[in-house]
Amino acid sequence: MAPTIPTVPTKDGEVNKYNLLAVPVNSPKLYYVNGIRNSAKDHALTASLLSIVCEHPVHGVYNLSNGAILDLGQCILDYTQNASARVLGNRKLVPGKTLRQDEVQQIVKETVQGSLVWNQATVTLFREVANNYGQNSLIIAHSQGNLITSNALFTIERVFGSAALKYVRVYSLASPSPAWPLGLRHTNGGGGRQENAFMNDLVSLLRPHNMAAKLGVTRFQNAGDFRTHAGSGLVGLTPHGVNENIALNFLRSIRTDLGKSKEFAPDFLEKSSKKADDAMKMIGVNH
Repeated sequence: MAPTIPTVPTKDGEVNKYNLLAVPVNSPKLYYVNGIRNSAKDHALTASLLSIVCEHPVHGVYNLSNGAILDLGQCILDYTQNASARVLGNRKLVPGKTLRQDEVQQIVKETVQGSLVWNQATVTLFREVANNYGQNSLIIAHSQGNLITSNALFTIERVFGSAALKYVRVYSLASPSPAWPLGLRHTNGGGGRQENAFMNDLVSLLRPHNMAAKLGVTRFQNAGDFRTHAGSGLVGLTPHGVNENIALNFLRSIRTDLGKSKEFAPDFLEKSSKKADDAMKMIGVNH
């Protein structure tokens, strides 16, 4: 049987399933949200490769790129929305709700219609996580994808209560997000979040906790993998790419959470390398 060609998205907020190893499971739901200036082919390739190295289906939530200037403007709006969610919103844990599935569907519909959001990917991710209410969701977010993810989860917390976030775990790659919902924290019974960032990445330093750690104040920092990227100077954009950040301890963490071995067997490496080459050819990229 010929391999399924990975879908290259065409619309902002589009969701596609990538499962290059044909793994016959779909729980927990695993999402990937891309960052700034990612082409549709780059998104499809990264989601495809993640499905290989995680040995688990990945649902890609596409954050459409409209060029450097418009993407930057959207990031500023996302960042503003994210920062204001904690400052202007409820700063305490929100009581959880017990809801039937039909009630969830109605609440999602009303929330999407009545909410003011700037990013279609945020709406999509909110809808995806909400419709998976009561089931585990793992989210891999890179760069701007963290702003999208945090904004979507703030809406989840506001609408369904903090207890809903016990089913959600986030893996942040090079995150600039200044705020995350209180209910996501392990200490509050949430699914938790792991930060993976290079401390000389200019974008990651937009996150106040990362900046504080850069200056030597580490008590606000959450668990994760923080390093200095060799050869990129005191501050730069070189270590910001998704590939560099995936190479941190992120893979070991998420594979453990998925019940996989932290280490790759030699035969798996050979098999996955072939699958990765096939994905690049099918999608039409050569990097």
